[in-house]
Amino acid sequence: MRHTLSAAIGVAILSSASGSASPVQGVVSGIYELDNARSDNAFKVIDSATANIPDDKRPRIRMRLRKSIAVNRIRISTARRRVGIAYDAKTPIVVWLGEEPIKWKLIPELVFDVSVKSDGGTIALTFRGEYGERTSKYHSVGQDLVENTTIINPLFSTPIVYNQVYKNVN
Repeated sequence: MRHTLSAAIGVAILSSASGSASPVQGVVSGIYELDNARSDNAFKVIDSATANIPDDKRPRIRMRLRKSIAVNRIRISTARRRVGIAYDAKTPIVVWLGEEPIKWKLIPELVFDVSVKSDGGTIALTFRGEYGERTSKYHSVGQDLVENTTIINPLFSTPIVYNQVYKNVN
């Protein structure tokens, strides 16, 4: 019963609309599944980027990065200035354009300040945490959702960059 109630609350949050006038445009609300054949292997990109980190730090950094990007299914909802996004069965994120970042906890060890921007055709979610910053930009291409991600961390000489393609399944 508790899970059913939590799911109902999450759907209600993702379905609520803002009274604000500046709409988010360009990203099609829906449920999307990762298309591995058309996507970069983000885990391999992370493994390559972390290869030169000292042995005492590498396993922990890799684990945190992998947990923060391990996504097979995305549910996204946009309405006016509100963006709701849920990764797999994780806690939904609901953020408002032009407002202060919200706190979002992926797991107890991974807590992020999440903010959103939009340029009309693209929604950019920025996750700031103890180990750097990740910006994931989403835009629709036909029925697909395309994600372009950049991760910046002081331990890396260059940003980690990868792209994912998600197929609309609803």
